[in-house]
Parts: sequence; C-alpha cells; structure tokens
Amino acid sequence: MKAQLDENLPPALARALNCLAEDDGHSVIHVTTVIPRGTPDVQLLLEASKLGVHVHITQDHHHRCREERDTIATLRMAVFVLAKGWKDQLYFDKAARLIQWWPRILQQAEETTPPAIFLVPWSVGVKRFERVTIPRTKASS
Repeated sequence: MKAQLDENLPPALARALNCLAEDDGHSVIHVTTVIPRGTPDVQLLLEASKLGVHVHITQDHHHRCREERDTIATLRMAVFVLAKGWKDQLYFDKAARLIQWWPRILQQAEETTPPAIFLVPWSVGVKRFERVTIPRTKASS
C-alpha cells in the first residue's frame, strides 16, 4: 500500500514512516516530493491517485469541504484526518504518536472499502477510529 503525508506534516516524518513501512512492503511519501507547496487539495488528491496512493494522512478537515469529499469519493481513497489535539503538539511528540498509530492506520486502510474518511484521535487509548460519513451529492451519486 502507498500512503502520503499532506504538506501540513513534516517531510522528515514521511521519510521516517517510509523507513518503517517498507519492511512490510508499504511506502510513504510526502506530497511535496511530487507537487509544489500550496497546490489546492483537490489537485493534490488527483495527483496522488495517479501515483497509486491509497491513503492520505492530513491535519486538514477534507470532510468539511464538499468538493474535497466528492474528489475523495470519486478517487476511492482512504483519508485519515488527525483530529483535535494533534495541531498543538510538539514535533517529536506528534511524530512519535503517528508512528504509534501507524499499524492501526494500515489495518484500518486494509479492512476498509474506500472511499472513507477517519478521524485519528490524539489519545491512543481509543480502540476505533471515528468514521466520517461522506454525504452523497449529485456529483458523487
């Protein structure tokens, strides 16, 4: 499986996760290795799909924007949104926590039929990710 980290997460974190993931046959890239910073999210998701990316990890709340939800639905991607509590954490704490969550993100992605959006809580005591409903619209029907 191929995953990518959004530009709101550090490129070094994508490289670290890739080192850990590649032993299991997975890969992790950072979006800025293929598109420039500031590229609109819809274009970013389209480019990711062309590269075979199945999982997108972000701090953006794509589920709040209809155009982004429609794109995720059309591309049949699994998106993991780092929920409340992540934004204000220190770099190394955030990196450690994402590495801690990584096996569960992989498992959820493999068990899910996309499209899907999940909220990844800061607390690792939570057993399940909250799945965000992707409302059907005329564009995604």
